[in-house]
Amino acid sequence: MEYIESNKVELKEMMTDEIKKEILAFLNTEGGAIYVGVKDDGMVVPYKDSKERDEMDVRISNWIRDVFYPNVSSLLRYHFNKDGVFVIEVNQGIEKPYYLKEKGPKPSGVYVRIGTTSRMATESEILLMLLDSKKYSYEEDVSNEQDLTFRFFNDICDENHIPHEERNLRSLRMIDKDGKYTNLGFMMSDQSDIVVKFAKYDKSLNFIVKKEFKGSLLKCLESTLDNAANFNDVSAVISPDSWQRKETVSYPGSSLREAILNAFCHSNYFIRSNIKIEFFDDRVKITNPGGIYQATLEQIMSGVQTYRNPGLVNILSKLHYIENFGTGIPRILQAYEGAERQPVFNPSGNFFMLTLPNQNYADPVNDPVNDPVNDPVKIKDDRLGDLELIILQTIQQNPGISTRNLLKLINEKQPEITLDTLKNNIKRKLQDYIEFRGSQKKGGYFIKERNQ
Repeated sequence: MEYIESNKVELKEMMTDEIKKEILAFLNTEGGAIYVGVKDDGMVVPYKDSKERDEMDVRISNWIRDVFYPNVSSLLRYHFNKDGVFVIEVNQGIEKPYYLKEKGPKPSGVYVRIGTTSRMATESEILLMLLDSKKYSYEEDVSNEQDLTFRFFNDICDENHIPHEERNLRSLRMIDKDGKYTNLGFMMSDQSDIVVKFAKYDKSLNFIVKKEFKGSLLKCLESTLDNAANFNDVSAVISPDSWQRKETVSYPGSSLREAILNAFCHSNYFIRSNIKIEFFDDRVKITNPGGIYQATLEQIMSGVQTYRNPGLVNILSKLHYIENFGTGIPRILQAYEGAERQPVFNPSGNFFMLTLPNQNYADPVNDPVNDPVNDPVKIKDDRLGDLELIILQTIQQNPGISTRNLLKLINEKQPEITLDTLKNNIKRKLQDYIEFRGSQKKGGYFIKERNQ
């Protein structure tokens, strides 16, 4: 087999104590495999001596018993493969953080996997692991702020004919059994401390737009969706083979909306950070605090549903922001089906980044802009409206057609068009595309050859 390091593959030439850290890193992230007896370049240095193999088996068995905590015996498997390589398969654990017994649950004893490297976890990462393993729910915890108002939330509820009396707030988990506002209630309130950062950059990465949305989560979401829609441009090209206009949306289908909703739904609001929406010429990058919750990227991509903020998801569903929770990523992938450039999902530590490529971006080096008139494949021309395209389609289907017969066929689709209107459109907008051949009495219109 071919051995290449990745976020889930670690290569080691020899069995050293460093492998303990690699095992812990995989336990505390998404799992992976360690191949001992393989150099960094993938060259195999096999273990053939039976005594040496037995010693490696005993060594890792002792590690499992004496070195790691909590118990990892059910999460590790190890064997020698046909190449003579010692394979240690590590599953992601559910009792994080896993650490070195002699160090304890602190940075010197806890490791995480980031890309192709393993590093010590930070204190905040360890805290988040502990909270997750203890099933701590930030949105159900009591808010430190209890003097709350809900003007924006109530307006949105009224628009959707949803009652918002105290008993309804209880059923939405915005008020707990003791009558106190929860963090979910705080997030919906006008006093919410949520901040969403929104930016648009030029080619030199200077700010064109720089905004911050603050307040109720719903207000931030509305502002983000509205502003993002303004940058979802539509380009139109016309094929000279059919004279049909084909429109291309920069971020197709519901991909942009779904990506933003995903960020709001899956953010870890316990982390003091911000959701960020950043538009570049060739892409939009959406970043939210909180890595993938209790699942792997592969599981999420296949449709597995996990709920870090079930109360928030319930509210967004009732308010019709989301229709079927758990289908966001599949919808994004479906929107880009067949596209040359695909979305990039990058869970990194305590953040999740999603990059959507701009379908209208033309690389100035590798994809130069073609001449708008003589392009042999497509034409981009803002002068051509629906009437002009109908004229071109009719002439293409009836080469040599006279002016009066052309008008007759046009009137079948647009009866309000007069002879003067037809002639003016031909003269002012279609001279680059059609020509009149023959005499005024017996001649007619033809589509020009493309090299003209």
